[in-house]
Amino acid sequence: MRDREELVRRWQAGWSVSRGWTKVDDDNDGILTVRAGEDNRAMEYVVLDADDKPERVERAAELALNAGGGRGAGWITLATDDREARVEQLEDLGLEVQREQDWLMTIQLSEQPALTVNERYTLHSEVESDLIITRATLHGGVVSSGRMAVVGEDAVADRIETDPAHRRRGLGSAVMASLVETAAGQGAKRGILIASIDGLRLYRSLGWKVVADIVIARSA
Repeated sequence: MRDREELVRRWQAGWSVSRGWTKVDDDNDGILTVRAGEDNRAMEYVVLDADDKPERVERAAELALNAGGGRGAGWITLATDDREARVEQLEDLGLEVQREQDWLMTIQLSEQPALTVNERYTLHSEVESDLIITRATLHGGVVSSGRMAVVGEDAVADRIETDPAHRRRGLGSAVMASLVETAAGQGAKRGILIASIDGLRLYRSLGWKVVADIVIARSA
């Protein structure tokens, strides 16, 4: 469980780089406090080792419910091997659980295959400090994009998106391959991400492995 706790901590570090959330407190005994500052997500509480220490979930719920700012101001994210138990616990504590399922995934970057984009499209990557942004364009318009934050030897993928009209053409795979190539060139060795149901098949096809279920909830 210690390995997963560290993996979640490292995912959060990259996620914050990607989203620009620089104010993170790591002094709440297993709960990372992220000051997101968004209108519908003022505070995010990332719970480490929620299965072995469910009391952390209770404390995070109290923090989320007291975050202020109205419905949805306080959010909780946690990794688990027992989604049903954590969902029940969060609902009993008065939070609204996101029904869409997500998964924590990882890979050694050297294991992801190198891919090229369909010749109709053009790939372009740019690096902004520790953040890589890759875009696939057609006639100058962006049809697929993604970002990857590099923190030490970790590369955290985020916001991998493809226009519905251009899906099933390998664009998501090509964007991921470009991100990984650039991140590896910056010294990253391990990839981490949270996948939605829409992204799960893509990442699995590229060799990413599921580590745990992710449960997300917000103050009701």
